[in-house]
Amino acid sequence: MSDLWANLFRTWDLIKAPLRPHPDVVEVMKRELRTDSAEVALFGVTPEFARFGKSLVAIDANPHMIGALWIGDDASRKVVNGNWLDLPLPDKNIDAIVGDGCLSAVTTEAQRLQCLAEMARVLKPGGRAGIRLFARPKKTEPLEAIKADALAGRMKAIAEIVLRTALSLPVAAPDYGLKMSAVLDAINEMFGDRKELMAATGWEPGAFAFIDLYKGSDTICCWLNEDIHVAEASRYFDDVRLVASGGYAVAERCPVLVMSGPRI
Repeated sequence: MSDLWANLFRTWDLIKAPLRPHPDVVEVMKRELRTDSAEVALFGVTPEFARFGKSLVAIDANPHMIGALWIGDDASRKVVNGNWLDLPLPDKNIDAIVGDGCLSAVTTEAQRLQCLAEMARVLKPGGRAGIRLFARPKKTEPLEAIKADALAGRMKAIAEIVLRTALSLPVAAPDYGLKMSAVLDAINEMFGDRKELMAATGWEPGAFAFIDLYKGSDTICCWLNEDIHVAEASRYFDDVRLVASGGYAVAERCPVLVMSGPRI
């Protein structure tokens, strides 16, 4: 078995929206979090967000991701090896928190709640957090619809297949967890002959390298719907709302969870 996060950096450049932030997402985060004059905490080392704020501290537990993706420390920004469930930051210290899909990367309901509690703890009273979600639709689409769209050439990136598939496979409350190896299994079942898919989309064989990392991986991601995300965040924040993250493919399932009024 393998840890996906320890290897994903090797194929980072192959990953496209919606699994990585589209430029629309960057603009939404800047607007909603008022980042220009903010002291920012970044969950992970997402390059698209790494220049936010008048100052920024990025927190990531994976040294491989840090080494491969971090833009570099300077006088106004730095990275620390740390845990989102026990942030290496003082209470009421940060103006804004930003993250991309990070609530899917914690593997249980208890961990999500702890992560949200830590966000509330480190934010100043007027602070805000913005986390882009990968939100399961209330009615999941059949895998046949995903396959049909792909073979009709209606998808621009493999990332669209990955996200739509992950959000369509069955998961169980309260964690809503799914092994990423199961996502690859479902994709391989839909497209047993990748030549057909490549012919329809124009993708080269090397474009599949990042999803092939899912093979044998025991890494779990969580895929829950918007209402559950809002309910969980509302335990720790007075004002919780969802903001559209742009007009890119599958953006309707990737709203930004904006939280303010921390209670801790």
